[in-house]
Amino acid sequence: MYNLLVVDDEDIAVRGIVQGINWSDVPIGQLFTACDAEEAKEVLLQEKVHIVLSDIDMPDLNGIQLLEWVNEHSPSSVTVFLTGHADFKYAQQAVQLDCFDYLLKPVDHEVLKTCINQAIEKVVELEELEEIRSTYSHYYEQWNKQRPALIERFWQDMLHYRVSAAPVHLDSSMETYGIPLRADSEIRVVLISIEHWREEWSARDEEIMTYGVKNAAAELVLGGKPGHIVQDGNGILYALFYSNEEDEQAIAIRCNNFIQQARGLLHCQLSCYIGAATVAQQLRDSVQRLLDLERSNVNAACAVIHESSHSGQAASASIASQPLPFTDWAMLLAPGKRAELLLRIDEHFDHLQHNNGDYTQLASFYFGFMNMVFQWLSKQGVAITDVFAKREWEAGEQVMKSLPRMRSWTHQVCMQLTDYAGAAGKDVSQVVAKVQRYMEEHLDEQFSREHAAEAVYLNPAYLSRLFRRETGHSLTDYLVRMRIARAREELEKTNTKISDIAVMIGYSNFSHFSKLFKKETGLTPQEYRKKVQHI
Repeated sequence: MYNLLVVDDEDIAVRGIVQGINWSDVPIGQLFTACDAEEAKEVLLQEKVHIVLSDIDMPDLNGIQLLEWVNEHSPSSVTVFLTGHADFKYAQQAVQLDCFDYLLKPVDHEVLKTCINQAIEKVVELEELEEIRSTYSHYYEQWNKQRPALIERFWQDMLHYRVSAAPVHLDSSMETYGIPLRADSEIRVVLISIEHWREEWSARDEEIMTYGVKNAAAELVLGGKPGHIVQDGNGILYALFYSNEEDEQAIAIRCNNFIQQARGLLHCQLSCYIGAATVAQQLRDSVQRLLDLERSNVNAACAVIHESSHSGQAASASIASQPLPFTDWAMLLAPGKRAELLLRIDEHFDHLQHNNGDYTQLASFYFGFMNMVFQWLSKQGVAITDVFAKREWEAGEQVMKSLPRMRSWTHQVCMQLTDYAGAAGKDVSQVVAKVQRYMEEHLDEQFSREHAAEAVYLNPAYLSRLFRRETGHSLTDYLVRMRIARAREELEKTNTKISDIAVMIGYSNFSHFSKLFKKETGLTPQEYRKKVQHI
């Protein structure tokens, strides 16, 4: 049941509504009354009021001022004006303040009851919306608590080639997790290697103590600077500095202090390997060089080692153990990325040629590359013979005879794959274009994602993901932009009533239309028409 507050400075008007109307067929629980705005405020502060039925012309504070107060202090209440003043100024102010309805006295009882029933429906909508917001707030709070762990998982995925290092993917992911970096931002990595525990720990105890090392590193190595500590298993942690502003020697001093503290308080010996400045997109390469440094360090313990002092050694080790790039390449098998993919292929073969790549390396490349191709096609649900009708993948024995042959064959295969991806992408664009036409043809109707999906024979959830990927907008946001564009055209070229334009593009609630229009254009519809028609 819902509570109704009647506000009017005329006692006879209040009694006429409370006692003169049969409210039994309306889901009203309690009827409250007030003779002016101040008394109405007291009721609203003390009782749960769902609907306010108020006069406008009252002494002291009028109904418009009361509505402003209700919007601020009781936003879940829906306000209906019942007034004897057909004043356009009042009506305009009421609309601007999102009044639900504006009725003139005398009003037919059935008309008033119908209006109150509709206001109750609005209350239900607001309650459902508030429940959604509450649920979102709850899960946002939970997500925010988990964000450090999610950021760590992101960096782990990055280091282990589970996500692409392409700038578009990195920028998007780092924005999602609130990491203040872009793919081309400078960072610095410190590899922390736990070399020895002074106690014989069980696996569980060692995990607990490693957690202690991680927390200490956050305090002593990062030293309050923006960054993150990433645990990578097997006694390896990384301190990621989100900028390269700090002097390398200052980091070394903190690392030395950290090593001493770990010895005394955490019962472990560890060394720190300070990487050279790099960019986020090249993080894997930086980490690989530091791992090579750590692997080649057989003499120094509890030491701070600078990559800049071992650049020659690190470079030679990196050549011998360069990781194969197929995870990144698979991300580039998409329309519009062919040039970048071919560039990456050439960079890899230039590297092999410079370092005298042998048959073993070519064989390793061939089988790894074909594994990537088969996995990519499997994810697309495509048979390999659909793309390679001449069974080009069986050329391994011939192309492994020389680097130039392998390079040329790799180019050929990747171009066939990207050609296929481009052809498939055209079909996808046709689907999106059809949905856009559907929206335009049904602009004056209430939009349904399900109906749009039926029009293109797709699952609604899949259509939503596809549409966002292709256009960069959700279905709802795109529809709003399309409707506002049509409204602007009507406002510029016609003298059609603004309320009629709102209905024409699917908005029966004028106040809602006006708010959306101002959000998109910075002007109300009235202001926009006045501006464009007087230019």
